[in-house]
Amino acid sequence: MPPKKKSSVPAADTNSRNQTQTQSQATTPRRLTRSSSNLASAKSNPPNTPNTAASPTKTSADDMGSAVSKAKAIKQSRKSRKSNGTEAAAVESNGVTSKPDQTIPSEEPATPNGKGKRKTTTTPPEQKTTTAKKPKVSKSAEDNDGVDKDIVVVPKVVSKPAKAGKKSQPKNADEWFDVYASAEDPTQIDVPGIIRLLEDLSVKFESAAIYILCWKLGLPTMGSIPREQWNSGMRKHNVANNAQLLKTLGTWLQQTKPVSPPTDDFLSFFKYMFQFSKNVPEARTIAAENATAVLGFVLDPRTYDLKYDPETADPLKWEDHPYPHAVPFLEFLTEKQPVKVINKDQWESFLPFNRSVEYMLGNYDPNGAWPALYDQYVEWRKERDGLTIGPKDGPDTES
Repeated sequence: MPPKKKSSVPAADTNSRNQTQTQSQATTPRRLTRSSSNLASAKSNPPNTPNTAASPTKTSADDMGSAVSKAKAIKQSRKSRKSNGTEAAAVESNGVTSKPDQTIPSEEPATPNGKGKRKTTTTPPEQKTTTAKKPKVSKSAEDNDGVDKDIVVVPKVVSKPAKAGKKSQPKNADEWFDVYASAEDPTQIDVPGIIRLLEDLSVKFESAAIYILCWKLGLPTMGSIPREQWNSGMRKHNVANNAQLLKTLGTWLQQTKPVSPPTDDFLSFFKYMFQFSKNVPEARTIAAENATAVLGFVLDPRTYDLKYDPETADPLKWEDHPYPHAVPFLEFLTEKQPVKVINKDQWESFLPFNRSVEYMLGNYDPNGAWPALYDQYVEWRKERDGLTIGPKDGPDTES
C-alpha cells in the first residue's frame, strides 16, 4: 500500500485552533463586579490570553460562541435593570426615597452557568421626613381634578353646659314655695318639706335656724308653713332663693344669740318660742318634756350657728354659759320631774331669775316673788350640791 499522506495543515493552523478554543472558553460568563451599564462592553471584549500566535481568520464556531456570549450578557443586563426598577418601586411605595451618594448591596438571580448570585449595588432608602400640621388646617385627598387643596377647619361654637346638680333659681317666692310644698296640700310646707329645705341649706334640724325663720315669718305654731305667710314674709325681708335665705339666716342668728344681759331680739324670740311650742294656739301650757327640749336649744348659744352639729359640738359648762342656771335647771326638770306642764309665768321667769340669783344661790331670797317651781329647784340644788343656802321650808309642788 502506498504510504498515507501527511496532513498538509501547517503548524500555524494548529495554533489558530488552540487559540480559538481558548477564546471560546474565555467567553464563558463569570461573576462581575462592574455596574450594569458596562456589562455589554465587558462581555464583548474577552480577557487577554497567554501570548500565542494570532490566527489569521476566525471560524464560524468562533463567531457563534461570541454571539451567544453577547446575547447572554444583554439578557443579564436587562434582568439587572429590571431588578433595580422593581426595588426602586418597592422603596417608593413604602414612602422612602433613596440618597444618590450612598449604596447598599443587593443580590441578583443566579447566572446562567449556575455559579451563584451576583451582587449589584442599589442606593439605600431615605426616610421621608414629616412636618407638624398647622392647627385647624387639614390636607384633603386629591379632588376630582387631581389637585391637593387645603381645607380650613372652622371651630364649631358650642355653648357652655350648665353645671351638673345646680338647680335653677325660682323667679319669685311663690315658685320657690312650690319646690317644698306638700303633695297632699300644695298650700302648706309640711315637716318633710321643712327638712328638705334645711338639707338644701346644709343646716341641722337641731339648730335654732328653723325656729328663727318661723319667728321672722310670724307663724303661730309649729307643724307647717302656709303659703301666704311664706310669700309675705320673704317679700318683707327681700329674700327670693336659698342662697339669700342662708345669708339672711346667718345675720338673724347673730342678732338673736343669747347674751347676758339679753338683747331685745332674744327677749322677743324667747317669748315667741313659748307660744310656738304649744300644740294648739289656744293652749295655756306646754308639756314639760317639750319645754325642756325647746329651752335646751333656745338658751344654748352654740345652736345659733349655721355650722352647728350636736354630734361634734363641745359640751358647754355652766361657767361659760350666759345663763348659768340653764344647765342645772334643765337637769332638775328631767330628773326630778316636779311638774307635768310649764305655764307662761314659769317660762318667762327664767331669764329674770338668772339675772338676779347667783349660781351658788348665795343671794337667793326665799320670800321673793318667784314661781314655786324655782323654789323647788333651789331645794333640789341644796340636796344635790350640799348647799346650806335657800328656803327653810320647801314650796308645794305645782301641777
